[in-house]
Amino acid sequence: KQSVVSTQSTGTVIENDFFIVGCLDEFTENARLIISEIFCRIHQRIEIDMLADNLNMEPAEAEKWVVNMIRLAHLDAKIDSKNGYVVMGGTSVPVYQKLIDKTKDLHLKANSCCQKIDKKLTLGI
Repeated sequence: KQSVVSTQSTGTVIENDFFIVGCLDEFTENARLIISEIFCRIHQRIEIDMLADNLNMEPAEAEKWVVNMIRLAHLDAKIDSKNGYVVMGGTSVPVYQKLIDKTKDLHLKANSCCQKIDKKLTLGI
């Protein structure tokens, strides 16, 4: 609830500031994105009505918002429209697996760089 109050009060400040009033829609969109990402990380199953309250939206608008987030790949979830829930995807990759995946080709890249340096040193460039 505090996030809704903070977002609304910040929106009021932006509306009254001559220099940043043009950024109000972008601020609101990004604030909703951050709030929903954090909310979805905490919960496995979220009521669309509760999410709408936290995003300061109507439930139908919140459902469209979630559909758009899923479509843009910001969210791994499915919508259960019959029961009014957003069900989060349960397959998360462990942190160390992410680290291994990111550094998998590091050895090959390092060797390639060393070979290029050796070649340049040999040619005297």
